[in-house]
Amino acid sequence: MSDSEGSPSNFTFGVRRLVLVDSAGFCYVEIPVDNHGLILGPGNLGKSSLLNSLRLFLLPENNFKNSRKKFAFRNASAGSFYTNEESYQHYFPSQFSFLIMEAENPAGVHCQILYRDSASQLSYGRAFVPVGYDQLRPLFWNGDDEDGIGQAVPELSFSRLSENLKKLSKETRLVNDPAKFKQMLYSSELMNADAVRYSVLPLGESDERRVQSLRTLILLLFEMKADDQAMANAVASIIEADKKFADDAFDFNIDDFLNRHDQLKQQQTQLNQIEKERSRFEKLQRDYQAYQTLLRSQHDFAAFRDGVTNALQDIGTRRKAAVEAFNEQNDTLRHVVQSLRKLEQNDHALKQLIKSANQRIKRAEQNQKDGELLLSQYGDNILQEIEEIQKEELDSKKGHLAALKSAAQAEIRLEQIQRNKQDLERKLDSLKEKESRQQWQLQNQLDEATAAPLRAVDSKLVMASPGQDLDADSKATIEAFARLLVPTDKGFDWFDTEFPTQPARQTDFAEQRRHLEGELHGLEKERSELADTANQEHDRPRLIERTEKEIRSIEKDLDTLSRYPAAATTLRDATEEKQAAEEQLAKLEEQARLEQEKQDAVQQKAAKAKAEKERVEERERELAGLSRSVGTVEHRFPHLKTAEAEQPLDIEQVSVAAFDDLQTQLDDLEERRRSILDHLRQFVYLGIHDDAEGELQKDGPASSVIRETFKSLSDLFAGMAERWNVLEQQVGIHNETVASYRQALKSNHEHIARFEAQLNRELDGVCINDLVEIRVDIHTDPKFRNLVEEANNIDPYGNQLQSDAFYDRLRVFVADFFGEGGSKRLTMDRVITGISYRTRKENSANLDKKGQSTSTTALINLELVYRLLKRVLYPGVQLSFPMVLDELASVDISQMPSLLDRLRKQGFNLFSAATHSASAEVIYLIGRHLEVGQMRTARPYSPQRTLVFWGGPEGFINGESLSHWGDQTQNSLLEPANE
Repeated sequence: MSDSEGSPSNFTFGVRRLVLVDSAGFCYVEIPVDNHGLILGPGNLGKSSLLNSLRLFLLPENNFKNSRKKFAFRNASAGSFYTNEESYQHYFPSQFSFLIMEAENPAGVHCQILYRDSASQLSYGRAFVPVGYDQLRPLFWNGDDEDGIGQAVPELSFSRLSENLKKLSKETRLVNDPAKFKQMLYSSELMNADAVRYSVLPLGESDERRVQSLRTLILLLFEMKADDQAMANAVASIIEADKKFADDAFDFNIDDFLNRHDQLKQQQTQLNQIEKERSRFEKLQRDYQAYQTLLRSQHDFAAFRDGVTNALQDIGTRRKAAVEAFNEQNDTLRHVVQSLRKLEQNDHALKQLIKSANQRIKRAEQNQKDGELLLSQYGDNILQEIEEIQKEELDSKKGHLAALKSAAQAEIRLEQIQRNKQDLERKLDSLKEKESRQQWQLQNQLDEATAAPLRAVDSKLVMASPGQDLDADSKATIEAFARLLVPTDKGFDWFDTEFPTQPARQTDFAEQRRHLEGELHGLEKERSELADTANQEHDRPRLIERTEKEIRSIEKDLDTLSRYPAAATTLRDATEEKQAAEEQLAKLEEQARLEQEKQDAVQQKAAKAKAEKERVEERERELAGLSRSVGTVEHRFPHLKTAEAEQPLDIEQVSVAAFDDLQTQLDDLEERRRSILDHLRQFVYLGIHDDAEGELQKDGPASSVIRETFKSLSDLFAGMAERWNVLEQQVGIHNETVASYRQALKSNHEHIARFEAQLNRELDGVCINDLVEIRVDIHTDPKFRNLVEEANNIDPYGNQLQSDAFYDRLRVFVADFFGEGGSKRLTMDRVITGISYRTRKENSANLDKKGQSTSTTALINLELVYRLLKRVLYPGVQLSFPMVLDELASVDISQMPSLLDRLRKQGFNLFSAATHSASAEVIYLIGRHLEVGQMRTARPYSPQRTLVFWGGPEGFINGESLSHWGDQTQNSLLEPANE
């Protein structure tokens, strides 16, 4: 950008015309802005809005969101800014609303068309077409009506318009991207016609800093009476844009700086806290290692559980087999015991039989002995004879006893004695006769084979004597009879009757004679006693007692005689029975011995079967108990229910001891687990580990959670050395940042001073009104200056954080400088708090700090803006740009020619608005004026907007051509000045 006094430049960028269609209160208005001009019209007509619409073309925006910051449309009467909606509805109230700017640059003339975009709320679009507005006017306005005012084009729409624009030129562009706007509007590639085709303000450098600076200056161009803060912001923006590199931009985010320090401090505190808990982690590590080792016990438990199940199945089978074997052996033993008991019973019976036989033998032997002894006393008398003798003796004794007891009986007895004596005497005579016939006894005449059977029947049969020899017939008959008795080992059988063999004997006649004589003597003795007792009564009791004894003795002898005949048979039978019983007993005892041996063997087997059964049952009870214990453990530790084993424990290894050992391991595992959880939860409580999901706070965290948490802590402690190194490096980097910020504070403080000096050098020789010297003072916040001094006092080099005192002072600065809330970014616009001017009049020696009038200040601002604008635009370009000055009436009329000349040299075309009360001299000096409030159309786009202006300005032009046209449209979104 250069003054027009230099050699003519081919690099001219200018705005020629503004056109508003159904916008800013106008139906159609066409304003030329390529020369100084004054818009005249009634108050509140919207004249300033026409000029301010240029902001929409020059700023790279596509919507009215946050329009206060973007466009700064001001409501002067209310002392505030228009809202987004108010601004949007003012310039784009309908679908027929269009704003057109005609501009020129080295690539030629082009038009930029703004239209209402329905794509989103408060948005507008842009169309760029490389033709002059004269070719576009028929699309927006029909001037061929009867009164020459013109009328709306009813078929106007954006779609129809875009079709026509594309027909006019293939270089037509429809753009909605703000980044593309910046590229097109601010391109400075002067040797590239396509790149610069739609450029309006070519920037020296196309970076964001210069774009923001240009934005600020554009807004100043429309408000030259802006306060010193607006100028300060512009200066701050230019200072930033004036730096060589974008990285040199002064953008000190103190919040980030303090936050980074807090982060590092927090990291340091956290690392110290972690190091403090290293002993806890080592204990956790030991517990976890033991826990990992003991984890095998879960699989061992599953193997044991499966082993118990298999063992129970196996023991059930074994118990069944053991019970069957036991029952089988018991049945066998029962049968053997029963057999043995039966044998014992038989043995007892045989022994009783033998005992009974022995008793019978003993009695028989005694009876036989007593009988033989008794028989021996009677010589050859046979048993029957002796028995008869004894009976007779018994009767005699009984009679004698009766006689002793009774005198009458005594008499009778004596008579009996006498008869008996007579009988005995006859027997003696008979005995003598038998003795004489002894030789013809049958035993002496018969052979032994015949005599023996007869003797067995009765010995008297062979003792009989016929007194002569037997004749042949008698002997034959006797022998025939004898043959009927069949001889046996023991005697002779007479049909079914057995007669034992009797020994042969001879009759002892002498003995029989002595016996008979003895009986006679006894009878005599008895008779004598009976006779004597009659005379001696005192002897009677003694005699009675003796007689009773004798009776008992005879009875006993008779009993002996009665038993004697059977004694031999009894003895023989008993002996045979005893022998048979003893033989049978021997066999029985042998059988019993075999049965006992069998019983012993079966008992051993039964004992073994019982022991095996009891062992199996005990094992089963043990396994059942273990199964219950397993269930108890699973109830205590539910996760064990899902534990699986590679293979079940061998059933032989399933034992209480194994379970006790396993349970000890599980208890130890659980204890370790609880200890681990306590440590892990403590790490969470201390903030060393983040348990965002709260998994560790559950009653039974999953093993994977414990494992992952431990791994995280292991990685944490294992990486502590590295983290300390990283922290040390980060602290070093942060300290380098401190150093760089300190340098940035210092260098920016110095840069502001240099920039101020440069501006003042550029203002050398500038005169405004009666001011011959003007100096600019750029004011910085004193707190910033104090911060610079504070930063110079620290040593930022080292690997330790700066002292807390430094950051505490920095926080105090933040609190004082920024106040509560808002951003804590220390930027140039915050550091530069204002702009003031020192001026000197021609006759004064010193610069005066006293403020100037509003118009003078505006003129100084204009000069400063020009200087600032030169810094951001491409060097050497020439502008033809409207400069809005609402304070025109306050300018001294005598200074007006120099002001207009200065503006023209600087590339600005003064544009102002006024009512019809403006002085004729001002109108004359400006040279052109536009009456915008006099024409209304009968056929508007909208009935609310009927005002029309077109056809060019009026005024005193000294023969200059009025072929250039301008274009404007906007409501009073800017301060309407004194119209």
